[in-house]
Formats: sequence, C-alpha cells, structure tokens
Amino acid sequence: MRAMVLLIACSLAACEMSPKQARRELIEQDYSYSRNSMAEAIRNKDAAALELFLVAGMEPGAVSAGYAMLEHAATAGDTAIVAILLAAGADPNASGGVSTPLVEAAAWGHGGVAGQLLAAGAAADAADATGRTPLLAAVEKGAVALTRALLAAGANPNTRSKLGSTPLGAAQKLEDQAQRDEIAGLLAAAGAVRGTGADLTALMAPEKLTAVAPEEYEVRFATTAGAFVVAVERRLAPHAADRFYNLVRHGFFDSQRFFRIVRGRLVQFGLHNTPEIAARWYGATIPDDPRHGENARGTLAFAAGEGADSRTTQIFINLAVNADFDRLGFVPFGRVVEGMDAVTAINGEYGELPEQGRILAEGEEYLARNFPALDRIETARLVE
Repeated sequence: MRAMVLLIACSLAACEMSPKQARRELIEQDYSYSRNSMAEAIRNKDAAALELFLVAGMEPGAVSAGYAMLEHAATAGDTAIVAILLAAGADPNASGGVSTPLVEAAAWGHGGVAGQLLAAGAAADAADATGRTPLLAAVEKGAVALTRALLAAGANPNTRSKLGSTPLGAAQKLEDQAQRDEIAGLLAAAGAVRGTGADLTALMAPEKLTAVAPEEYEVRFATTAGAFVVAVERRLAPHAADRFYNLVRHGFFDSQRFFRIVRGRLVQFGLHNTPEIAARWYGATIPDDPRHGENARGTLAFAAGEGADSRTTQIFINLAVNADFDRLGFVPFGRVVEGMDAVTAINGEYGELPEQGRILAEGEEYLARNFPALDRIETARLVE
C-alpha cells in the first residue's frame, strides 16, 4: 500500500530511487534529512525535493516548528505541493497544535489551496488554538470568493473565536467598502447575526475604536438587578457619546460589576474585569465636552480625573439631582429611559470599599473574592 501511495506522490525519476539514494540526493541539494529541512523545501515550493523526502521515508504528516507539513504548504500557497502531500496520504485536517491547514490557507487568501483541502475532506469549521475558523480567517483577509466557497461547504456563519471575534464582526471592520458590503451580504444570506459577547481582540486596541456614533441611539443593559435602557443624544456630549458607543459595540461592559455605590447619589461601573484590557484603556482618554445638560436623576456621565481631558471608561448613573457635579464639570451624555427601578435596586452594601487600583490589577478575581454580592452587568447591547 505504501509503495502504491508513493507511485502517486512522486515523479518517475524519484520513485526509481531507493530511500538511501533519495537521502543522498537531498544532501547534494543542500537539504538535510530532517523534518525542518522538509518544511524548508515546502516553503521554497520545491516539489522535486519534497518528492525526494517522501521517497527517503519522511512521513507526509510530519510536524516541524509546531506546524504539520500541510500547514506549511497551505501557508506557501502552492497547489502542486499540496497535491503531492495529499496524494502521499497527508491528513487534510492535520494540525501541529497551533493551527489547521484550512485556517492557514484562508488566512493567506490561498483560495486554490483551500479548494484542494475542502475536496480532500478538510472540516470547514475546524478552528485553530484561538478558536479562529477558516471562515473567520477568510473574512478577516477580505477574501470574497473564499468566503463564498466556505459557506457553500457548510461553514457556520455564527462561530465565535475564544477572543470574541465573529465573521460578521470581522466583515464590518474591513476597510475596503466593496469587500465589506459583499462579504457582509454573503454572511447575512447564510444566516449570520450580529455577534453577542465581548470582542476581546478589538478591546485590546482602544486607539482603533473610534467610530462616530449615531446622533441618537439606545443601549439595553441586562443586569443581575434587572434591565434598564439608556438613551443617548450625541449633541449633548459628542466625545462621550462616541466613546460609549464604541465600548458597547464591542462588549466592553459585559460581565462587569457595579463596583462603587454612593447611596442616594450614584452608581458607578466601567472598569474592565480583565486586567490586560483595563490597562490598555487606562490611558485612552477622550477630550472634554462642553456641558449642555444637568446631572439630573437617571442621567449618565463619565467619571474624570483631576486634570482636563481625563475621561476613559468609568461611568456613573446619577441616583438624584447632583447639582454639585455640574459645578465640578461632569457632563451628562445619556439618560435612563426605562428600568430606573432596576438601577436603584443595585446592591449598595459595600459602598465605596472596592479599591479601584486592585480592580485594575486583579480584575474580577479581586471583586468576586472580596465583594461577591456586587451586582453585575450581564450584557450591554445597542437597541436595533
């Protein structure tokens, strides 16, 4: 059986060689008989050398540097190399533990290789170590034809990576409008819906989350104390409205605790429960807005530091008319229009005891261990 496979996989000249002769020929071509050298031949798109490696006895599913040979071939994008490996018996779903051949082909936009792998039985939804699927990789690349092919092969349009990315979310971030519109249309036709959950990948780059908010929009908070809806008018505080919009769009507030409650005055939230993300946003300030509204009961404003232009992600909800906040320069940007009873029901037993420095450093672990009864935001979503 092995001899029959090799007859398919190699050229006549190579198959006439013995394994010993093939190894000698490889050395003469400055290759060594090793998996790393075989991977080098694949990256060099050296089909003749690859055939010699197979004749010499190297397994087509060997792993080098954490990647299977088919993964190296998919990255190189050479259909001839891929054909040789598949004919020699390489598993189209082989993984060195980091990625998969189909994910690699999609990530590099190699549609021909992806087609070969799918025809050979590659699983359309087999994900890499981060949960990134071939479809997600193809969308991120802006590969329209490959996206279409993967959907035709049964790829799930609603998969989510471990970092929170979804195909539709990735499509909406494409810079090329034609690609963005066509791929989003393909995904929508396949049943893709707006993703739920935090997009941790996006949240690690605050400098990129600068979309301009609609003039008016609403956000629904589902919390352990009940649900409430916030209406935002951008004209009241454009910088604040834009920041809030971008945070909500990417799930920033999901699973956060209401960590500061001053009874009869305010409820505060907005420190991310993952320290790595909280650290990225700590210095991501926005310019101050002129105040056009009052800190009336039910209004929302960003907390600020001592200096100018110091607002980042912390927000408080006024539980009463706080006229002194007007004088201190806190600028309301929205108002609770439904569910104020849920806001007033948020557990305030710990008051101001949670330390913000420790929340930044330790995140949810610190709060859950020391203040387990704090209410939390389950989700915060734009109202369509």
